[in-house]
Amino acid sequence: MEADKSERKILQQAIDEWERSGKLTTEQADDLRQSVEYKHSDRQQIAQYFFFIALFCTLLAFGAIFINEKLLEKIKLYFAWNDLVIAAITAALSVLWFWYIGRKRKYLSPTTYEIYMVLGGLSVLTSLIYICKQITTDTTYTTFLILSFLLLSILSISFHSRALWIGAIGAGMGWFGEFSTYHSTNNLFFGMNYPMRYTVLGLVILITGLLQGLIKPLSFSKRITYTIGLVLLFCGLWGMSIFGNYNTLTGWQQVRQIHVLAYSIVFGIASVISFYLGIRYKDDLARDFGVIFLLINLYTRYFEYFWDSMNKGIFFLVLAVTFGLVGRWLERNNRKHRKTGAVKQP
Repeated sequence: MEADKSERKILQQAIDEWERSGKLTTEQADDLRQSVEYKHSDRQQIAQYFFFIALFCTLLAFGAIFINEKLLEKIKLYFAWNDLVIAAITAALSVLWFWYIGRKRKYLSPTTYEIYMVLGGLSVLTSLIYICKQITTDTTYTTFLILSFLLLSILSISFHSRALWIGAIGAGMGWFGEFSTYHSTNNLFFGMNYPMRYTVLGLVILITGLLQGLIKPLSFSKRITYTIGLVLLFCGLWGMSIFGNYNTLTGWQQVRQIHVLAYSIVFGIASVISFYLGIRYKDDLARDFGVIFLLINLYTRYFEYFWDSMNKGIFFLVLAVTFGLVGRWLERNNRKHRKTGAVKQP
């Protein structure tokens, strides 16, 4: 539901009153608050663009500061601080920041709120970085990633922040990659190379996204988890269809591509299943992913088996016809949905 600033304030006051009187539970009130969105004017839209630019610059500044070790050492020497002092200061600032934003949340637009959550998350990660700098083991980076995953997950659930949830999943994926590499043998982790292990991880994340709807505190981010799981699953299957499960680039180059044809078939079957389930259960995301990665699979196989033998003009003609048909099909579906929506309106 879209509302301008004054309308949104009235709605928030009404929800607060219903929550206090017991007509709504805390969970129901939170869901209603999340459903109220700003009706953006042109100026508000421009302001959002500037917010995103400011956030991007902040991320660049954050990365530059922590990549430049000399700058960090100069700051530490100037203030005569050690790593734990900096960690304590940034942790205290993080607590104050999240407390303040939590109080002001009902007055912030969803976009502004998520931007502020990202800034708070960066402050938490800053504190964690300086704590981990005191750890001098071979698994320091792995420890930082798993702690980042846990902290960002807790903060995301506590403040219902989708941006922090994305960060938590990213940290979890990084931890899995680092952990599986550290415990791998001959570049294989439980017999899996990188594409296969991330395919399995994508499947786990996808199933987690489907189950999140059953857990009320996690239901706000189920679509995000589901989307990331689909992306990771299909990208992993695509990688497997090219590289198979070979543990070295040299070993893969010594075999013919026909030896990994079985993985291409599995990739194709997964795309068809995703397409069918997307239509069956009216899931546009699963349907579109099925179509897109089925085409990616077909064209990848063309480059592997027919690029040298087929006329290039014929290939691009087939490519144009295929995408034209897909575009026409999507356009017809879009018109159908619009007509259906128009009929349902009173």
